[in-house]
Amino acid sequence: MRGCRAVRVMLALMLAGCVSTQAPQAPGKGASASVVGAQPVREDALTLVAQGQLRIEAGEIAEGLKLLRQAYELDPGSAELGEELGLALMEAGVADDALKTLHALPTRSAAGEAALGILLAQAATTREETAAAVEHLERGVDAGQAGPHARMLLVQALIRLERGQDALVHVQRLLEDRPNDPRLRLLAGQALRLTGKPTEAAAEFKLALDSPETRTRATLELIDALSASGQLKEAAELMGQFLREGGATLGAMTRWAALLARSGDKPRAVEVLDEVLSKDPNFREGLLLKALFEIGDNRLESAEQLYRRAIALDPKDPDTKMGLARLLLDLRRLDEARGLFQEVWDLVSGASEAPREALSDLARDRAALELLARRPEDARVWLDRIDEPALGRRSLALWSEYFRSRKAWAEGLTWLGAAKIEDDPDLRRQRKSVQAEFLLAMDDPGSAEAAIGTLKNGDEEDVLAALAVYQRRKLYDRVIPIAMAALERFPESREIRFDLASALERAGQWDRAVEEFRKLLAGEPEDAAVLNYLGYMFADRNQNLDEARTMLLKAVEQDPTSGAFLDSLGWVYFRLGDLDLAEKYLVQAVGLEAFDATLHEHLGDLWTARKQPARAAEAYRRALGLELEEAGQKERLERKQAESEAAAR
Repeated sequence: MRGCRAVRVMLALMLAGCVSTQAPQAPGKGASASVVGAQPVREDALTLVAQGQLRIEAGEIAEGLKLLRQAYELDPGSAELGEELGLALMEAGVADDALKTLHALPTRSAAGEAALGILLAQAATTREETAAAVEHLERGVDAGQAGPHARMLLVQALIRLERGQDALVHVQRLLEDRPNDPRLRLLAGQALRLTGKPTEAAAEFKLALDSPETRTRATLELIDALSASGQLKEAAELMGQFLREGGATLGAMTRWAALLARSGDKPRAVEVLDEVLSKDPNFREGLLLKALFEIGDNRLESAEQLYRRAIALDPKDPDTKMGLARLLLDLRRLDEARGLFQEVWDLVSGASEAPREALSDLARDRAALELLARRPEDARVWLDRIDEPALGRRSLALWSEYFRSRKAWAEGLTWLGAAKIEDDPDLRRQRKSVQAEFLLAMDDPGSAEAAIGTLKNGDEEDVLAALAVYQRRKLYDRVIPIAMAALERFPESREIRFDLASALERAGQWDRAVEEFRKLLAGEPEDAAVLNYLGYMFADRNQNLDEARTMLLKAVEQDPTSGAFLDSLGWVYFRLGDLDLAEKYLVQAVGLEAFDATLHEHLGDLWTARKQPARAAEAYRRALGLELEEAGQKERLERKQAESEAAAR
């Protein structure tokens, strides 16, 4: 570790004739106080250093360190002597004293910086401590014998700090001298993975598989890299092989089940996960993955129970509570979800190292909840807590909905113009679309059309953004010609055809709308959104009711948490005269979409048919308190409410 520096000290002492076999007396033990700080003191200190080194090389470590300490005490202002002592302490394994000594020095050589960086890196347990080690390691990477070791630890520290590109530069320097070192190949793969190059990372991890020293870690890293690059089947096969050869823990089997599911082998994934839970019914990671499987299969009650079992095992785990909160949000059990989100916020924000992105993600969820609850001012509190250098898609959508819900068009335009968004064409399109919508709402069609014009003549995504502007403003007659023209350029676009079909229906061109929806079903017979829309159209017109029921049962099977789908199914049963099933689905629908006036109107019609006028009047009253979409709906609801109230008296 000391390298050539110690040799130079020895040569200087021998040339000066200072080396002796007897230790000199320290000041205060026979030495004259008048010479302290003068040249004789310096010579005595160097003599002690030489003797201390000789003792250490002879294996007399304790005695050698004692002499080096005496030398430093003679000249405590000498950074060179302090560094010599620090390096010797480090070599002797006295890390705490070495760290204290080296850290206190006003200046250090490259070797001293390397040693201090190494000691700090080995002791680091936090990001801040790791970052502090990096500063010294960077100054010591060219320090002779210590340099390569310092560079190796620097690479590891940079990877811990997720500074992939910086780590890659240094690991490539090391690979120039040791191209076959599997540890370096492993580090190179980790650095590449951090820079967003999973395919190149996988190639490096494969080079580290042959060494027993790195095989296990390289295999696990390779699995992650293959997964990140979309090679899910290969990743799942490698994970299975790894478990068969090395033994399977419950955690590893759970991870394998997740990979199998992502690769498309859901039956095998369920088998593996069921095996995990058969061995330990309370294995928390297994319970959480099983909950996700249940959600995917629309078994939401089972998923909720699994989340609650996992929470009982670890009441302070924020991830589990977050999963349940999001499920409850999907189920529109907003009060319960709100309470859980608050618990998670308190847990995460109170942590000593609360991750910024986790807090921002939680703030976005809470803002979405409050917007669903029609509480925009409460949502604003959480929107302001989103901490990101530039807005992403979800944040931009939430802020847009906040202004939309308040009809604060001018305020929203000002905010949109000043907002810093990520450098992404999709986000720029999204912002332009919302700006055009707000301009239309402010009755500034000229400015709005200028923005929409660049969109409707662009690519497919641009066209869809333009159509969305008119749909949000309920200008369906303008959607039709734009969508028809766009289909000539993008005839295979299902999204544009869906927008055309829905606009035709809204504009009263019922037969043409049915024709377009049937074209969509011919291409994808199981498209839930199309099945719901066309099925509801039939139910609302009291036509093709058996076909409509079949369509809507398929739609609800695919998404049983959609209030719109459940309302459509309930409405077709109402038309068929099956009031029990109509009530079942209409009540569920209103529970999920409590702010949809049409759903409350349907429920009022059900109570009217069931000779319960008081309940019908209440449903109509609630509908009138919400935003109405249809022309003439307000007058119709007022008439129905009056009739129900009269019947209730």
